[in-house]
Amino acid sequence: MFSAVSLNHMLDKHSVFNEIASSETQTDNKSSKAQQILHIQGGNLFVWDDKHSCLRNTNLRSDVNDSNTLEDVQFLLCRNPPLFEVQSIIFNQSSNHVALVGSRGVTVLVLPHRFGKDAEYEGGKRKITCRTIPVAERFFTTNISVQLIQASWYPDESFLHLCLLTSDNSLRIYNVQSDSQMPVQTHKLGQMLENSMSLAGSRMSLMSMYSVTSSLGETVVAFDFASPIEYIPKPKLLSNKDPKPIKLQPIYLLQGNGDVLILLTSLSSNKFSKGVLHGPLIMLPSAEDNYGTESCSIRVMKSSPSVIVIATATGKLYHCIALWSNNFDEDHDAGDFDAQSMISRESLSRIELSEGGEVIAPTLYVYETVELELDLTVSDDEPESHDITLHEDPVLPCRYHCCTSVGIHSIAMPWIDKLGAFVNADDENKEVLSDLAQGDPCVVEHVLCTKPTLSSPDCNIIGLTVAADPMFGPSLICLTDDCHCSAVPLLSTFRPSSPPLMSYIEDDTLSTSPLKKLSETNFVDHIRSLLKRDASQPIIRAGAWNDEANDRECLQLLTRATQVFRDEYILKQKLARDAISKRVMLLNEQKGQQLEDLQELNDTKASITSNAEQIANDYEDCQERQQVLLERLEVVVKRVKESDPYLSKAEVCMGKELKSLSSKLRQLDNNIKQLKIKQEYQEKKQEKGSGLRKNFPPGGSIASMSLQTEKFKQIILEEGEKISELIKKLNNMNVQVGL
Repeated sequence: MFSAVSLNHMLDKHSVFNEIASSETQTDNKSSKAQQILHIQGGNLFVWDDKHSCLRNTNLRSDVNDSNTLEDVQFLLCRNPPLFEVQSIIFNQSSNHVALVGSRGVTVLVLPHRFGKDAEYEGGKRKITCRTIPVAERFFTTNISVQLIQASWYPDESFLHLCLLTSDNSLRIYNVQSDSQMPVQTHKLGQMLENSMSLAGSRMSLMSMYSVTSSLGETVVAFDFASPIEYIPKPKLLSNKDPKPIKLQPIYLLQGNGDVLILLTSLSSNKFSKGVLHGPLIMLPSAEDNYGTESCSIRVMKSSPSVIVIATATGKLYHCIALWSNNFDEDHDAGDFDAQSMISRESLSRIELSEGGEVIAPTLYVYETVELELDLTVSDDEPESHDITLHEDPVLPCRYHCCTSVGIHSIAMPWIDKLGAFVNADDENKEVLSDLAQGDPCVVEHVLCTKPTLSSPDCNIIGLTVAADPMFGPSLICLTDDCHCSAVPLLSTFRPSSPPLMSYIEDDTLSTSPLKKLSETNFVDHIRSLLKRDASQPIIRAGAWNDEANDRECLQLLTRATQVFRDEYILKQKLARDAISKRVMLLNEQKGQQLEDLQELNDTKASITSNAEQIANDYEDCQERQQVLLERLEVVVKRVKESDPYLSKAEVCMGKELKSLSSKLRQLDNNIKQLKIKQEYQEKKQEKGSGLRKNFPPGGSIASMSLQTEKFKQIILEEGEKISELIKKLNNMNVQVGL
């Protein structure tokens, strides 16, 4: 497999980033927000070139096989280039449409059917002009002060729709294929407060009202899609047909003050075309600061039940579990979140409406809180605010990545699988409940740091993607504004548990050894828990250092790296070494004891084998003696029976049968004598008839006599056969009687 180190070396020297560097260095205004102009799909790497308004593409697989193809870069030009600065590129699920997103608009670039390695079908062109579709161009042209906050593709593959979140606190859904200027749905995500209206007065403009609302943190700053759910409407009166379920798409909305809203909408049902907005959702256990007042990003993990990640600008992450409840008591004290409270609030695939038509919204349970390490050096000043962007991991569903202007963090949540197993398990399965209660906390890894000290020059991140191709291995590819591309392996800290082998799968029909219960504690897991790091030393990638760099900050950075290396690597490896040495000593002692027991068992086996041979010989002798005794016993029983004056029932029956046979034999003998007399008489008649036949002339009388002769012969043959059968029966009876 191609290692991440080789991939990093290859990407660092690739010509596609050198050309991007020549265009990026000309721009003086660099945004502090992390951009996303890099994407990898299979073996194709895409980079957006804002200077030439084109999408650069190269095939990494061909680059690995042939080192001379590093100059093989294809340009996907825009037929109608966007007039705004593109800050991120977003591919849809089928990877045939790319959304070019900026703060002042969106343009969809339609990829050709053949490009990259298949570009030879396009005539061997290095530059291909692609069709572009401007989305909401009229809206952004007429509304100058409205900014685009976030753009995402609608998750349903049957619909090619784009969702736009704008600064006027609205969510608009556009159909890219039919009409990209008029939204299919427009959702107002919050009503203007009455007190703000009274404070503003009647002359306050609409945009000033929105500015007041945004200053209070009551505008939506991010959104994400959850798994679709079904809603079955109530059957109509006088209707025998059951209503068809309606597929609803939940959209979680995050406001700047930390409140979370939920919007249920559907593109296929007119009943929910306007959407059902509910919120703010209840978050338990309750907190005074509502879990942060500077929320900036939200991510819904692909799990059941849904796990929601909320990020704040201060570097805190909240992992919440969304549980639907039909009957929720607001006075319920949920200060302690445990597995027992989830039994009555399991994740539902269908929702219900109350009698008033109000949506029974889910409740968010904060499972754990994570605080990211944004600054490597210790500073007495207040921590700076950073805009955090959450990215999903296509390789591992229980992991996501946090991207800021100062670095990248990778967070894995191993307890998600146990949570799903608990929800899908039976009520009687107590082992899953204990596993969930002993769930491991999340694993946080500081992957990349672009600003190690306060005086370090800015080195913003402009691209982040995950290489899921098996050829490269799971690697995190990061592109900074100085156009340096880094590839970091993703299996350095957290490794997912591999599925069990077929030979280890327990079968209920097979008998299991009682010693198997003694080896439930896995020593490998114990060593992994000892080697588990609470902090990690990231890869430092900063801009060009000035000569006037603060020596104190450099010393703090070096001290921190040394301390992390000592505490998280050397010390824990020493603990693991001591545990392994102790384990080896105990195993050697057990091995010696087992060898002694084995020698004793071998001696016992030899003695048992010799005894078994002697017992086998004695058994054969016993069998022979038993056979002799049985024969003698049969002779004795026979003689006893012969001397017995009384006949048994069988003997009496046999005597009666012999008497009947003797009478039958006498009758048979008389019949045979009569037949012989008849035969002699017939022979005499035949002799007389033969003499008369000579005197008769040839004619009819002779013919009649011949017929009679034939009949007599047949009768005689039949009688002869009967006589032979009777003789056979007689002989058999004589044999049975013993005569």
